[in-house]
Amino acid sequence: MATGSRRSGHNGVLNASDGVTAWEHHPMAGPTERRDPRRWSVFGGLFGIYFSFGVVAMSIAPIVDEVRADLGLSRGSMGLALGAWQLVYIITAPPAGRLVDRLGLRRSLTLGALVIVASGLARVAATGLAGFWLAIALFGVGGPLVSAGAPKVVGTWFSDVRERRFAVGAYNTAPALGGLATLVLSNSVLMPLTGSWRTTVAIETGLMVVAAACWLVVSRHSQPPVDPPEHAVAEGGARSLLAEPEVRAILVFGVGVFFIVHGLGGWLPSILRSHSGFSAMAAANWTAFGGVVGIGASLLLPRRASRDRLPRFLASILTVIATGLVALIVFPTSLDPLPVAAMGVRSALIPLTIVMLMDCRAVGPANMGLAFGMWFAVSEIGGVTGPLVVGWVGGTTAGFGGALVVVAGVCGLLLAVVAHLSRLHSREVGSPGAGTGN
Repeated sequence: MATGSRRSGHNGVLNASDGVTAWEHHPMAGPTERRDPRRWSVFGGLFGIYFSFGVVAMSIAPIVDEVRADLGLSRGSMGLALGAWQLVYIITAPPAGRLVDRLGLRRSLTLGALVIVASGLARVAATGLAGFWLAIALFGVGGPLVSAGAPKVVGTWFSDVRERRFAVGAYNTAPALGGLATLVLSNSVLMPLTGSWRTTVAIETGLMVVAAACWLVVSRHSQPPVDPPEHAVAEGGARSLLAEPEVRAILVFGVGVFFIVHGLGGWLPSILRSHSGFSAMAAANWTAFGGVVGIGASLLLPRRASRDRLPRFLASILTVIATGLVALIVFPTSLDPLPVAAMGVRSALIPLTIVMLMDCRAVGPANMGLAFGMWFAVSEIGGVTGPLVVGWVGGTTAGFGGALVVVAGVCGLLLAVVAHLSRLHSREVGSPGAGTGN
């Protein structure tokens, strides 16, 4: 395919040791380019920002009762406020992605971090529902700059395909680790130390200030090793991206992935308590253990997922999730920790999908921010509807057992999307334009 050779070098032969097929697209660097020695320091700055992203995003959840009591909010009002940033995300992610492409990585990630800091400080200053809602909604303005910028940082700085995939998996663990740190430390350390939820949130927000400063330091004298072509944004805009069948399929796949990941992530402890009879502590511990499994999967699987293996990896993970959901329904409750732990691999779906979009021939250096802005915007529809649907079905006569069946059904639908992607890949290999790179 002619469009797949934008950055090809003169020596296009790939070694078998690369773990990729000869036709695989490497959008960010030619095969003759050397690895930049500064890439891991830049990655460290990105990891710090994304870690702090998770800290601020989770800052209210552990202390929700204290916040409700102070602001005089009902459960419904608090739920409305906590869901504000996901709704805003759907609207702001595409323009944020385009802004990443136009401003560059250093300025766009710094701007995103500063808006997230403003969101945290606005939470501290809130006195009622309106101010609190706006404060959390502001996170949905800065967050997409980080979400869309992160894949571009990795795609720009990591020319080696295996390192790039490992980096994608690694940075996707950062918000999970940040959220976990917030859950552990908010009530056990910060609240007893400060005696105030406002001071606690302010301290947690301060971590993003430190992360932004570190990012400015590591990115100060660093330039991407490959300069994007000047015409790429014009030729690879939203319309061009949506014209690609693979991009459209990945957008649909993202909706289902976020539905599963956020639907289960938000409700799994409650499911284990009400459906399986676990205590609150046991439910939290086993859910956390599944999160540890997910972090391990996110670190290990993307690096091994070459383009031709990606559909098989995704199909295997979806099968494990669907099997685990069925097991929760039919197995004795004493065995429930096993499927809960196994379903932790769902966390790897997001970095694997990011890798898949990054490897699309329609996605290059100049439109990668836009591509991922679009992907996060569309995927977040599933992120919003997943918890809503699981909670709604769980509240009907079907109970959480019915909700688990719904999520398993979504897994089945995504298996069909994976089969479609696999056919697209096979067609690409067999097309006359999909050469070996010679």
